[in-house]
Amino acid sequence: MKTKGHKAFASLRAGVVATVAAALVITPLAVANSAEVPTFGKKCTTEGVSTGTSSKSLVCAASSGGKLTWQRVRLAATNANPVAALTPPKGSIEFWHYRPEDKAHFELIISNYEARYPGTKITQVIKTTTDYNATARVQILANPRAALFATARGSIFNDFVNSGLTLNISNQRFVKQNLVSKGLTAGTVDGKVLGVPYHYLFNNPVYNTEIWAKEKWAFPKNLTQWTAWCKDAKAKGYVPLAWPGATRGQAAQISNSALMNSAASYADLSKNLEDLNSGKIDLTSPWFKGVADIYVKLRQAGCFPDNPTGVTEASALNLFATGKSPILPTGTFSMGAVKALNPELGGKMNLMSMVLTDGKVIAEGIMNNTFNLSVNAKSSSTNQKIALSFLSYLATGPVAAIYGNATTQHVNVLDVEYTNVDLLNTSPFQGKNTMLAPRFLILNTAVSDLTQDALIQIVGGKNTDEVLADFSKQIKQKLAG
Repeated sequence: MKTKGHKAFASLRAGVVATVAAALVITPLAVANSAEVPTFGKKCTTEGVSTGTSSKSLVCAASSGGKLTWQRVRLAATNANPVAALTPPKGSIEFWHYRPEDKAHFELIISNYEARYPGTKITQVIKTTTDYNATARVQILANPRAALFATARGSIFNDFVNSGLTLNISNQRFVKQNLVSKGLTAGTVDGKVLGVPYHYLFNNPVYNTEIWAKEKWAFPKNLTQWTAWCKDAKAKGYVPLAWPGATRGQAAQISNSALMNSAASYADLSKNLEDLNSGKIDLTSPWFKGVADIYVKLRQAGCFPDNPTGVTEASALNLFATGKSPILPTGTFSMGAVKALNPELGGKMNLMSMVLTDGKVIAEGIMNNTFNLSVNAKSSSTNQKIALSFLSYLATGPVAAIYGNATTQHVNVLDVEYTNVDLLNTSPFQGKNTMLAPRFLILNTAVSDLTQDALIQIVGGKNTDEVLADFSKQIKQKLAG
């Protein structure tokens, strides 16, 4: 698939489209020329450009004769129209998740759901990401009322799957007809849909557009330019990167950019991470030492906050929200929390690439499908029916639009119309050559955590060789059982 970039939003488009090509995700944007009205069967000029995530979206594609025409884009697993939510039985379940910032928005959605289905109750159980990842799986195993739960893509989701907690929902009509099928990859195991990734997010740095314009900075395009920019930003009194080194999950987001161009291809990178996950290689391998060296160079350039390993996620958000830092290196999912701290930043945030190599560039950004919503396989039949009903309700366009616009979070649902200016501003990033977040390819949670902890300690100033050797030993011990 070819794209020729983004020039303007068409008036007909409020959504975004997701199309996966091999392991890389390339999402064409709205009509490149607003004068070119998309009409089924008519001639078009820019292959790959699409009109949105509507079930009636069109895509500019080559016909069998090689002519570019507007054709139906098949975003769902079938060509059938999205379906309405399932009607639940009466009863009560718990919905467990790790996004406290979504509490009020889910309360509104749940209130609407309960009004529509009297006698059916949904109770949120919310933990911080750190607490959730550490304790939720064991607690849910002992609590069949936790009929619907969220997990992060990668090792955490894998742990829940291996515990037998995730019901196979592949044959549900809403799974086949309401969701972007390629966005289901992160919740699919051995061909079975065991979780619905609700988020379609970008793990790229969020930057303050006003500060950027004021300082007249150019966007760094490689590692050398990034280190030079950090030095300049620090000299001007900023904390260049509001990096939350004390919160592993968010500190780890930057590792996606560090890993992104660390190998010659996505296949090579996947193999390296698979070998690290299994113990075939360790953190002292030449490849991973190269990744660690990126952190060293960023640290030496002053990119990180003072006492970086002591900066919590809340502190990092505050640094960015108050203008003390021009970049929050986490992703789009943080924008809602930033606006809660400083509503004036609405419409004044955008995304940027973080290419941390001076060599070959195979991708310029990171995307991810996560916040996997799964039905508890150990719950009663009645509770599972309630969970499926609420999940199918979340997977309808109008409800997903409520969530997406309120949380500033792109969603993985068809027929969603975005009105949130920050979602519209960041949508052009979907036209870039983005990679499915590689850090989640480490499926062993212990290996993943220890790998990130090693990188955090390196940012904290510890000797790189000593840290990599020490954590390699710890990983070996964990893998040995």
